[in-house]
Amino acid sequence: MVTHGSDTKRELILKTARDVFARNGFAKTTLDDIANALGMNKSSLYYYYTNKEALIDDVIKTEREKFCSLINQAMENAGTVQDRLINYEKSKTNYVKETIRIYEITTTIFLELKQKLFEHIKAIQEKEHQMIKAILDEGIKKHEIKKCDTNKVAELIQTISEAFRHRELYFASFTLDKKINFDKAFDDMVFTLKLIFEGLATNK
Repeated sequence: MVTHGSDTKRELILKTARDVFARNGFAKTTLDDIANALGMNKSSLYYYYTNKEALIDDVIKTEREKFCSLINQAMENAGTVQDRLINYEKSKTNYVKETIRIYEITTTIFLELKQKLFEHIKAIQEKEHQMIKAILDEGIKKHEIKKCDTNKVAELIQTISEAFRHRELYFASFTLDKKINFDKAFDDMVFTLKLIFEGLATNK
């Protein structure tokens, strides 16, 4: 039976591991690095995790739950379909930007972690797709937008959103400070959403 103290220790391990992975990169980080950052010996860390693959898996699962919760809250805010999807984009952009700032994730490390954890990224994308589609379906029922293939529109919104962020990640790789301009990606996505909803608007 897992005790409350054990849960607290595991949470501390996950938080610390997230920091170390972000700073050093997955490939270069060892369990010794994480144990040292925690101020505990490696054998004690082994009680919770026997390898870093299992550890990073739990780190990302925790982040996935947190991220999906934030996105869901943003989409539940009152407003039109367009307003709710702009809130979604803003919440997503702020989350990624804040995570990178706090944990000093460089462009290279960000891409490294993303590649290692493809299955988690895929799960997040599928969840986002369901939420976007549900909002579009609701918009049709409320006669805010025309009838359309909401599955395709949701996929289009996700694809363009990711493309803008990847563009900024790519551009940042050529700069000296490696700073990622997520604000530019967000502004361009808001403009794109407005264009999409101009085309989907009903004539009331």
